Formats: sequence, C-alpha cells, structure tokens
Amino acid sequence: CDGATGIKSVTMFRPPAYLGAECGVKRMLKLVVILSLAAIAAQGQDASRPIINTTGGQIQGVTSSCGLFCSYFAFNGIPYAQPPVGDLRFRNPRPHQGWQGIKDGSEHRETCPSGGFLGGVSGSEDCLYLNVYTQNVIGSRPVMVWIHGGSFTGGSGNSWIYGPDNLMPEDVVVVTINYRLGILGFFSTDDTHAAGNWGMKDCVMALQWVRNNIANFGGDANNVTIFGESAGGVAVHYLVLSNKASGLFHKAIAQSGTALVPWGFQYRPRELAYQLADKLGYSHDSAQLVQSLRNTPIERLLEVQGGWLDIDIPRGFKPFEFVPNAEPVNSPEETFLTQLPIDILNAGTFNHVPFIAGYMSMESMFMVYEHTIDNTVWDEFTRHPEYFVPHFWNIPHGTAASSAVSQTIRQTYWQDRPLGPDIMQQWMTFHTDQQFIYAIDKTVRLHAQRSQAPTYYYQFSFDGDLNLVKRLLLLGSWPGAMHADDIPYLWSVTDLTISPILPTNHARTVSNRFVRLFTNFARFGNPTPNAVDTLLQSRQWQPVGATVHYMEIGHDLVTGINPNGQRTSVWHDLEARYANDPFRFPRP
Repeated sequence: CDGATGIKSVTMFRPPAYLGAECGVKRMLKLVVILSLAAIAAQGQDASRPIINTTGGQIQGVTSSCGLFCSYFAFNGIPYAQPPVGDLRFRNPRPHQGWQGIKDGSEHRETCPSGGFLGGVSGSEDCLYLNVYTQNVIGSRPVMVWIHGGSFTGGSGNSWIYGPDNLMPEDVVVVTINYRLGILGFFSTDDTHAAGNWGMKDCVMALQWVRNNIANFGGDANNVTIFGESAGGVAVHYLVLSNKASGLFHKAIAQSGTALVPWGFQYRPRELAYQLADKLGYSHDSAQLVQSLRNTPIERLLEVQGGWLDIDIPRGFKPFEFVPNAEPVNSPEETFLTQLPIDILNAGTFNHVPFIAGYMSMESMFMVYEHTIDNTVWDEFTRHPEYFVPHFWNIPHGTAASSAVSQTIRQTYWQDRPLGPDIMQQWMTFHTDQQFIYAIDKTVRLHAQRSQAPTYYYQFSFDGDLNLVKRLLLLGSWPGAMHADDIPYLWSVTDLTISPILPTNHARTVSNRFVRLFTNFARFGNPTPNAVDTLLQSRQWQPVGATVHYMEIGHDLVTGINPNGQRTSVWHDLEARYANDPFRFPRP
C-alpha cells in the first residue's frame, strides 16, 4: 500500500497474498470515498447536508449525533402519499405527486390528527410522511421500518420518542412512518362505501416507497424488517397476514401485540358507524354518512371519538373503537384484509417470513390506575362474573360453560378471594394475560406450526433505569416491566426529561443487547447468528418448534421453554374445553 499512503508498510509479519488483498480493499474504499466527495463537491453540496434523489423529488438531510464519534444523516418529513383530505378522506392512499426543487429534511412534518392531552386537536390531515436515518448513503444495509403504537388513535414516527441513536451504531438504515389514526384511519361502514383499514393501507404505501427509494439512502430494498410496539406490533402482524403487503418486507418483529389481542380487531364496524352517525345527527345510509363525514371538520370528529374513559368495563378486553377490520370482498378499492386473522393463521396463508413476537412481564401494570379514575370496577366485576370470560370464545352468558371459565380464572389468579386492593398484584397479572400474553402465546404457536420460516419468542422482564414509563407513572414499587417500558431500550426518547444514563449503568447493557438482538435479526434472520458474542453472553436463541423455546431478556439473557407456562396452560385448556370457534366473530 506504499503508493496509496506514502508510508512504507511493514510486511515481515504478513503473508504477501494477505497484504495484496488488504491493499486492494483499502484502495477500493479510498476510491469510493474520493468519488463520493468529488460528486458532492461537483454538485456544490455541503457534505453534512447530503441531497438524495427520490421518486418524488430531491430531499436534503442533516447530520445528527448519536454519541461520541457517532453521527448519521437524518432525512425528515419525506411525503410518501398525497394528503388524504377532502374527497381522499376515507379512501385508499394515493402516491405523492412529487415536488419541485430541494425539500428541506431537517425538521419533522405534521403528525396525524389525534386528541390533545388537554383537549383540542393535535396534528393535521396532511400527515403521511416518513423519516429516514442512515450513517452512509453509499452501500446496501439492512432496513428497519418502525410502526409506532398508540392504541391506533395517537402517536407518530417522529424522533421525539423514536430517536434512532441506539440503532445507528449497528449499521442499519431506519425508517419511521406516520399513518392515519382513529376515525380517519379505521372508520368503516362495513360495505362498499367505506371499507376501512386506511391506516394499514398507509403502512403498505410507505413500504412501497421504501422498496422504490431506500437504495439511494444506503439501504437494501431486499432486506427490510418491519417492527413495532403495542398497536404498532398489532399493525406489524396485520402486515404479515395481508397479501397486499407481500414482498414489501422480509422479516417482522411484533412487540406487545398481535392481531389476536382482544382490543386489536373490530368485528362490528357497521354498528360503530351507526353510533357515530347518531352522535353527529347524520343518516344511517352509508353513502350519505360517508359524504357527511368527509365534510365534517376534524375537530368535530375527534370530539366524538371515544377515549380510554369512554370504554365500557371490562376495559381492554374488547376491541377499541377504530382499529383494523375485515373488509368486504366487493370493495371498489383494493383491499388490505378480507378474512378474520384466526382464519388466515389457521390456513397458513400469511407471509412466511422470519418472525419475532414477545411481551413485557407485567404489561398491564397501568391498570392500577383504573381504580383511581373509576371506583366502580371491583363492584362491576363482582356483579358480572362473565366479564372474566373472553368475548372471542363465543360462550353464552349464564351457561354452565361461562360459569366454569369464570370460576377457574378467578381461582387461578387470586383463589377467588373478594376483589379489592389486597389482590392488586394478581389483578395486574390477570389483565396482563387477558389483554396480551394469552393472545401472543397463541399467535407464536400458530406461526410455528404453519410457517415455513422461523418464529422466535421472548419475554422482556428487566426493570432498570430505562423503564421510563413505569417510573413516570410512579409505579416503581411494583415488580416487573410494564407496557412500553421496552421503548427506551431501543430508542432515544428525547421527549422525556431524564437524568443521564451512564455507560456503566446496567440498563445501558440491556439496551445494547436488545438492540443487537433485533439488528442481528434484521441482518441475518437470526437474532443470535454467532456462537460467540460477548455482548449477548454467547447465548443461542432457538426458534419455536415442537418445543416452545424463548429468550428471557432480564438482567441477563436466559434461554428457556414455555414462558409463564402454568398460566398460559390454563387459558389454552379452557379454550379447548369450552370455547366455540375461538377468535372468530359473527359478521352482521
């Protein structure tokens, strides 16, 4: 390499063939860098603000820091679809028509409309934007597309919560997206006038944009992983189930949610459409109703959209109002989903891609506060023992089967003691299983049985200084990791004021492990591809097969079999003995 560096190389300890290969690689890398810098200079570009060509036009990024000696390019607010306003409200997304000149990608754009914390409206209907983060626009790296959570009614993909700092050092390209929420994203008349699933179709269009453009950002369009948490995890699983998304991604990670969770599938959209019409004084005729809703100010729509306190007891056991649904097969627009999730899973007609699913050890810890805001909960459950019976098991109330299921669940969790504060720990565990674990466990088993690709299963149980949700809600005295506690282990949450987490803090080690497992999976389809990896404690995460293997993500990584098996076996046994067409719902 003498001519390339101007310094004589010491060769006595290296074989000549090795030296020649290394010198060739060095020269090639240097040539790539020189040509890249020359191209930037020729275009008069600032190297810290690269300009990238997309199918819609040019976007100029900005350099951001991800720590000491770590930086990346951020391309924020890239439109991937036309604003779904006017006549495009309650219609499938249309590709963006492009723009003239160079679009500034230094700032995020509007988020999709949701109710503000203190009332009012946050966001704008012109919200279908995505963000791309990459350390190098040259090359071909694994792509990870994040779908945010928020009960399908709130949130965005912006870096205030989902900053990519933790992921960037693993040399992946990260994309975060916005999609329509609430009424605007999931209203349906259950007929040809408004089929629904607009938000899910937005996700598909965003993935189409990734396929067509990500190579210009240093990403590999043939190695795309979708991942998301809570409603985002449910959305990821719906994409796995939908043939409309086939070929747009190659791996999937569903955190704390799948299409089988009791709150994630709306099986009576027409009834909800009529309720919405009554609230607004509109006709029940679908064509008239949809046209009236297109002309209704967004503030009025969000005003009548229900919130958490508007959900009837038992909360979290039945579908949220505006979530994905099965569309009519005769819809005039292309459909996203026309079958029940359980039917797709049982038939094995989903996208067979490597799949990770898992949950937090105490997902429903937030239910502690339900009793603070509604002191009728204990009494209502006592008066209505059928509330303990999953509605998706289709067991008639007042039957011997209903009584047997209710009695078994109460006995299993708190030995059928009177409901009250004394059983709060057991109450949270029951809600965790009813709202999350049983459905996720069922999903994992069905995937392992039907899919030709590997399925991986995990439980996140670590409780440390990055469990920010738990600490912000002042729930630190309760054991376990709660819903959304995993977010700060993957993402840099800049919207929350926290004390700095030192590199020596074990929470940072757990974060690094969590990120490494997911980025390994994105790169190789296997979260532990190397037999020796000191960060991952040289653990091997086995896929689920006849044996339900899983990875416990706690203080240490621990492999095991059948997580929470004693509890989940109760649910699976009751389902087998008493359920009628479980996870199937009557269509009107």
